[in-house]
Amino acid sequence: MQKLKRQEHAFLYTVPALIMTLIFFVIPLCYLIYVSFYKWNGLGPMEFKGFGNYSYIFRNANFHKALRVTLIWVASALLLHIPFGLLLSLMLNRKPKGWKFLRVMYFIPNVISTTAVAFMWYFIYHADMGLLNALLRAVGLGRYAVAWLGNTQTALPCNLVPFVLYVGLTSIIFLTQLSTIDSELYEAAEMDGADGLRKDWYICLPLLKPAVLTNVMLNCAFCLRTFEYPFLMTSGGPSNSTTNLALYIYREMMSANRYGVSMASGFVTILLGAILMATITRLQKEGA
Repeated sequence: MQKLKRQEHAFLYTVPALIMTLIFFVIPLCYLIYVSFYKWNGLGPMEFKGFGNYSYIFRNANFHKALRVTLIWVASALLLHIPFGLLLSLMLNRKPKGWKFLRVMYFIPNVISTTAVAFMWYFIYHADMGLLNALLRAVGLGRYAVAWLGNTQTALPCNLVPFVLYVGLTSIIFLTQLSTIDSELYEAAEMDGADGLRKDWYICLPLLKPAVLTNVMLNCAFCLRTFEYPFLMTSGGPSNSTTNLALYIYREMMSANRYGVSMASGFVTILLGAILMATITRLQKEGA
């Protein structure tokens, strides 16, 4: 009886969170799905289109580009950002001289506005007064100075570079997991003659799987919703080469006044995120 009462009391603690989730996620999501079946400019009457908006976006070349760019963001997180954060955490875990200072410095960008970071890199890449081209000219490499954000070959990579600044949070998550590893495992490895690299390979990496999956989930979520970099640095250009799904959704609503298309694109993005999160969660359970 007391156990049932404790469970009832525990459930009461979840009620505020459930109410907030209902108000700020479930109801807006239902409305988003509802509007996605209509043609609407945001002001006049709504015209039922069925799956017409979904058919439009799947046949739209700009949506295909936005989806490809978003997947490139996700790939950069998986292949560059997370491995770099892992290497950084393994280095800090050895506690070299000044490791506490380095840990703070790597984490500072995570508390800076992404808008400020985007503007900072915009002026670094600026063709005429940018720091990057100025440095190239100063060292006699002026022939390599280009309009970095105005070139379809370099604009997207330039958008991705500031993402590396947020590696501090990724490394902190890895460091937290590393701190839970029993020191006796390291001592046993040293007795067997294992050096630093072997300890990292045979002890740290196998035990870091939960942290890897957590970082994959967080970084994928960031890549799906990132907006500031393509919007402020390149406005999605040139030729939509940096337009991702978040910016595509914004344009369809605010510029083209196609609210139904925007909502349909948003729902597809949510489905993509749900598939990624479900896959990561399944991998996490299998590895538990």
